[in-house]
Amino acid sequence: MSFKRFADKFIDEARLNPNIGTLAYMLHRITGIGLAIYLILHTWILSSVQHGSEAFSEQLVTVQSPLFHILELFLIIALFFHMLNGLRIIIADFFSATRQHKLLFWIVAALFVALLAWSIAAVIPRVFSC
Repeated sequence: MSFKRFADKFIDEARLNPNIGTLAYMLHRITGIGLAIYLILHTWILSSVQHGSEAFSEQLVTVQSPLFHILELFLIIALFFHMLNGLRIIIADFFSATRQHKLLFWIVAALFVALLAWSIAAVIPRVFSC
């Protein structure tokens, strides 16, 4: 399946079924893909240790820039949303709570906002200290 066909199908789903469940589904897919890409890049950077400590130090200097600290914040956002939404899906599926999926979504959203505020407070000082 080509990317254009996949994207068209994704957009059609949002148009045909615009509700909280569809939004959660789409964000779960997007964050999952983003986390998979991050995992590959993270492994690649850590593999530079095989080329010696100097190569690894060069990689670390690159990822300690303010840009990467902002990207870390996006990573945290994606991780928290993906984790909390996954827990919501597990609760809905295993505890027969599918009728309460909207309530579960808003509970997850409230937890997400709380974790997001805490993360921003932790990461922003690192961005401006570089």
